This record gives sequence, structure tokens and C-alpha cells, in this order.
Amino acid sequence: MKLYEYSEKFAQLFDSLDAIADYEPQKNEDGQYVDDDGSVIPDIEAYKADMQAAWFDTLDAVEEEFELKAENIACYIKQVAGELEMLKKEKAAFERRKKSKENQFNSLKKYLLDCMQKIKRTKIETARTKISIRNNAESAQFENEKAFIQWAKKNADDLLNYGEPTIGKTAVKKALQDGRKLPGASLGRSQSLIIK
Repeated sequence: MKLYEYSEKFAQLFDSLDAIADYEPQKNEDGQYVDDDGSVIPDIEAYKADMQAAWFDTLDAVEEEFELKAENIACYIKQVAGELEMLKKEKAAFERRKKSKENQFNSLKKYLLDCMQKIKRTKIETARTKISIRNNAESAQFENEKAFIQWAKKNADDLLNYGEPTIGKTAVKKALQDGRKLPGASLGRSQSLIIK
């Protein structure tokens, strides 16, 4: 049985508990209480107590099965969390190696370009490689990008690109906590699952 089926079974069980509390058996022609098989029920309260005891036994069995299934899923979640953590570490290590190789790549290319420019060589051809210097398309270059942005903010705003605004969720939360009414925003509390 799947975990969600246990949840449905719990719901049915608790519905049946209400039914036990409201249970009123049929009476025979002598006015005695009878069960569904037609057998006489000598003590209705004892009969209901037996029904409740059976209900609690069923509940215990379903809870035990549910807990076992939940434990198995939680253990698997812990395993996946461990794998995820390992992948994050591997990704971080990969990113460091990648950045190091990018720096090495750019540094060596710049070194070779500078050396070729110094001796005024634009092309080298060997058995294993071809090296050439080409003129790239004209592009804007800046001595100090931050200084240019500060200048453009005051003098030439049309030269700057601005991104789409995003919601400052921390600021909105504080405003709501301070009693501000903000359309379409409210304070709420979600739930999360903790597995240790």
C-alpha cells in the first residue's frame, strides 16, 4: 500500500469512529437489539465497547504500517539529501577548476598576443597549429565602468540598461508586520518537513 493510501485509510477510520459513536442497531420483533447477522446483542454498551476496541486495534495496525512506510521514505529522502550535498560540493569544486582553467586560458592568450604584438607578428604557422591576430569589431571600452555608470546616471541615463524590478520580500514582510496594508500581499506561514 502506498503512503497516500494510508492517509485515505486514516480518514476512513476516523469517519468510522463517528459511525461507532452514533451506532444504533436494528431491533427484532421482540424489541431486542440485533447485529447485521440477526444475532441478539445482550448488552449494547459492551457491544459498542468491543467495536471501539476493534477500531483502536485497526488504528494501531494502520499507524504501525504508516510509520514503517514513512520511515522508509524518510530514509530515502536522507539518502537523496546526501547525494544532493555531494553533487553541490562537486559542482563547487568543478566551478573552481573551471574558473582556474578560464583564468589560465585567458592569461596565456593575452601573453601570446602581447608577445606577438611586440615583435609585430600577425601570423605564425607550424605543423601543429596556426596562430593569427585579427582585428575585432569596434566596441565601447571603459577605463572604469563604475565611474562611467555614476556619470551616466546624472548626465546620460539613456546609456544605461536597467533590469526588471523584483519584490523585496524581506521589506514587504516588515511592512506587513508594521501594520501596512499592501494590496495582494499578506503574511503567511508555510510548513516544511524535518528529517534527522
